[in-house]
Amino acid sequence: MSEESKNASGKSLLERVIFEAKIKYKSLPETNLSGLSSNLSVGGLYLRTRLPLDVDDTLFLSFSLPGREGELPLSCDARVAWTNCDNNRRKPDYATGVGLQFLNLSAEDVSTLEKFIDSYEEEKRMNVVCAWCGSSLGYRKGPFGKTSHGVCEQCHKSLAV
Repeated sequence: MSEESKNASGKSLLERVIFEAKIKYKSLPETNLSGLSSNLSVGGLYLRTRLPLDVDDTLFLSFSLPGREGELPLSCDARVAWTNCDNNRRKPDYATGVGLQFLNLSAEDVSTLEKFIDSYEEEKRMNVVCAWCGSSLGYRKGPFGKTSHGVCEQCHKSLAV
C-alpha cells in the first residue's frame, strides 16, 4: 500500500469513518483475542482493548465489513502506531485502546475498504478537524487529502498536502 498523506505534524490525513465491529486479533502466535473497533480508514483502525500493547507491537487482524456477510474477512498484520492507555491518554474522549496501522493489506482488500468508505452514509462520516488549530472543518465526503484543499478559516494554514 502506498504511504498515507500526513500533515506537517505527522498526523494521518486519511478519511476515517465510524466503524464499530468485532475485530479478531492475535498478539502472540498462541493468543486469540477479540475487541471492538471505533473507526476505520484505508490505513488502519482504532481498536478498543485493555490488553497492554506497546508502540510497534505487531498484531494479526481479521474483520468483516457490513454488507459482506458470507465473504472471507479482511485480514492483515497491523502495527501499533499509538496507544491510548490509562497512564497515557493521547485522546481522552476515546476508549482505552490502540491506533493500528495496516501493514500488508492486499490490493483487493484496499480496494474493498476504499469502496466501503466511499459508500458510507454521509451522516456517519467523522467530523474532520484542522490538525493545525483544532477547528472543525465539517464532514468530508472523500479522502481528506484529496478533497480538502484550501485554507482553514480559523488559522489560515493550508489544508493541501
